[in-house]
Amino acid sequence: MKKAVIHRDARSKKTAAKKEIKRWIIGIVVLLFALLYFFPILYMILSGFKTEVEAAVPAIFFHPTLQTWQKVLSDASMINYLKNTVYHVVLGTGICLILGIPATYAIVFAKFKKEGRSESLYNWFVTTILLPPVAVLIPLYIVFKELNLSHTRGGLLFLYIGFHLPLCIWLLYSFFKDVPTEVVEAAKIDGCTNRQLIMGIIMPLTKTGIMTAGLLVAVFIWNEFFLGYNLTTNATATLPVYMARFGQQQGQFIAQLSASASISCIPPMIFGWISQKSLIKGLTAGAVKG
Repeated sequence: MKKAVIHRDARSKKTAAKKEIKRWIIGIVVLLFALLYFFPILYMILSGFKTEVEAAVPAIFFHPTLQTWQKVLSDASMINYLKNTVYHVVLGTGICLILGIPATYAIVFAKFKKEGRSESLYNWFVTTILLPPVAVLIPLYIVFKELNLSHTRGGLLFLYIGFHLPLCIWLLYSFFKDVPTEVVEAAKIDGCTNRQLIMGIIMPLTKTGIMTAGLLVAVFIWNEFFLGYNLTTNATATLPVYMARFGQQQGQFIAQLSASASISCIPPMIFGWISQKSLIKGLTAGAVKG
């Protein structure tokens, strides 16, 4: 009897040891893949602390300097591009949420005279996400030229809202759909207006989805390049456009370009890292809910 118990304990310990070794191997493999994936970003950030001579020759070990960062941050045009980007991200994300929340509420909970109208509206918003910006570039360019919108921030902001509002509605739809209709109907019976319903019931219940939609819209606007490059001037362009024009106008200054790219990449990386739990929860919940 004792031998059987000892044999069983030994076998369980052996199984536990195998599982632990397997867990460590998987962890090391995942870590190596993560380092491989992150290495180009890390090298870009490190190159910003090199001189132009050192950056021209790829090397991991070097003498760091803030000279390149001082040049980039002292460039008035770069600061202006950064201000334009922040302007579009803050206002664009805010307006998309302000319009997207009540629009999604209407699609999910409003009663239309024609049956199936809510699904048709939702499908229309979703299909507009598939529209490539290049397909409408020529008419947009003509409109911007005739109305002189290239010299104003408002023109590009209007486009960002139009292109990203369907994305916002698409992300919010599954979360609003998950709110029990009984709760909404009970609130209406108690005399709640639509505004009170949205502010007091819908938004608290779907705050994870709202945060996820806002974060993704902000990241998309921050990284947007095509429209900003073709429809703006030096006074109204955004940070991704600055990096493209930087390489064309001043030559391939790798260190300064790396520092500029780091400024463009670090803020969304930090914000995404801080809100990663809400982002993952929102995306996985939306995937499960359909």
